[in-house]
Amino acid sequence: MNHHNAIDFAKQDLKQSISDLAAPRVSEMLPDFLDYLRVDEQRTPDPLLRYQQHLQAFITSVGDCPVGAISSEKLSIFKRHLLDRSLSAATIATMLSGLRSFLRYLRDVRGLAVYDPAKVRRPAIPKREVDYLTKDEVQRFLDAIPTQTFAGLRDRALAEVLCASGMRISEALALDRQQIDWEACEAQIIGKGKKQRKLYFTHPALDWLHQYLEMRHDDHAAVFVTQGNTSTRLRAQSTWKRFHRYAKRAGLQKMVYPHMLRHTMATTLLANGCPIGYIRTLLGHEHLTTTCKYYLGVMSNAEAKGAHARYLSYTSDKGEKTDAYQTGRENVAPWKLDV
Repeated sequence: MNHHNAIDFAKQDLKQSISDLAAPRVSEMLPDFLDYLRVDEQRTPDPLLRYQQHLQAFITSVGDCPVGAISSEKLSIFKRHLLDRSLSAATIATMLSGLRSFLRYLRDVRGLAVYDPAKVRRPAIPKREVDYLTKDEVQRFLDAIPTQTFAGLRDRALAEVLCASGMRISEALALDRQQIDWEACEAQIIGKGKKQRKLYFTHPALDWLHQYLEMRHDDHAAVFVTQGNTSTRLRAQSTWKRFHRYAKRAGLQKMVYPHMLRHTMATTLLANGCPIGYIRTLLGHEHLTTTCKYYLGVMSNAEAKGAHARYLSYTSDKGEKTDAYQTGRENVAPWKLDV
């Protein structure tokens, strides 16, 4: 490198440093980012709180730097701090996704020169087993919820709705009374990614929902609200704690949480022979591959053996013989057949 090139590079570095310092700091842009998510993206309070916590963790790790100074070095420091906290790969991936969304907002919405969001690489997440309840466990869990109180009746209605509709907890808590079509047993909601979809209730779920709403004396639009003189929309965090308590009361070894009931609805449909394409629609997945990733292969060995005996047949619909075996005897042991 000659003398003139060295000077040019030094000037460019100086200009970049001045530009970075002139840019607003992360803490200054955080409120604007959260407001954008709330208004333009229509995010609910719980996701907003998570975004705030994730970016606050970034500030704690690398300092409240100008947004233009976010670099691969600072990203590496942040990742090391997350690893030092012994967080799971899934949690680290979620926190890095929050930072990537923040950078994308700064670049695409505010027009600032920032670190390329695509370069924020998340760790590979090991495939986890899907947690769900068996039919017996569902009933034990529901029966363990005391319905003599307002909170108990509300939680029973919420659990019934989650089991019946497969809603995400954020969708259930964002649900308003006017969205429910009682005659059609359905509701029109705005789900994940601001996509409109329909979800469906069972008659038992609507019965519990009706009992709970009959006990209410407020005019709050939300279906699920807190108890007290001034009702507010229910938050997911407290719901987790109560569901854990009900599971313990039911004597279940599993730690029941709201999203588990969504998994339970999907796996129950699958075990009952519902085509995976219908399950995809009911869950509101954009791609069939998402549904397959989560729910194909979740059955136990005993359930798989039962399905094998029930569904495996090479008999044609018209009843003709296939191979040398007689129609209707596909699962008879070969050594017992007359061939």
